[in-house]
Amino acid sequence: MTSIFMDVDNGQRDAYLEAILTALEKGMAAKEVVCSITTGFRKIPSMRVAPGLNPYHASVADIGYGFDAVQGTINRIRQGESFSLVKEMLVFDLDTLGISVKQLCPNFELAVRKANPDVFYLIEQSRHLNYQISERIKEAISLGKALLGPDWDTIRTRIENIQAIPRL
Repeated sequence: MTSIFMDVDNGQRDAYLEAILTALEKGMAAKEVVCSITTGFRKIPSMRVAPGLNPYHASVADIGYGFDAVQGTINRIRQGESFSLVKEMLVFDLDTLGISVKQLCPNFELAVRKANPDVFYLIEQSRHLNYQISERIKEAISLGKALLGPDWDTIRTRIENIQAIPRL
């Protein structure tokens, strides 16, 4: 099969894809813990009705879906499946994760703004884990950019209108 990633050989492509998956696996582990803590936030009276709690929970869920999407796209590439717009799918999946992570912090801070001191430990743990998620996503995006080179920016420009379509 001819590589769709013309600038790199299959071995180099696979190394990048593996590195992206490894970065996201670390982010996924942090996301799982954050998801558990976030679910627990709903039981804390001072946070139960916090204006940012539902958007924060949704942001964490979006990141989980984004991790799954990237994994699915990479698995299809590695299995040699031939499909059109493979680069576009990889850029879309990774860049959408970048958008989702930008929603984490403001929604989180809104959700925990009026929390009682007895949950500050959980809040700090969540803040740390949110940072870990963000760093792993940034790492994966960086690797995607390195893999695709100048194609990344060209593709991202073409797909940004699709990303602007609001989710239902």
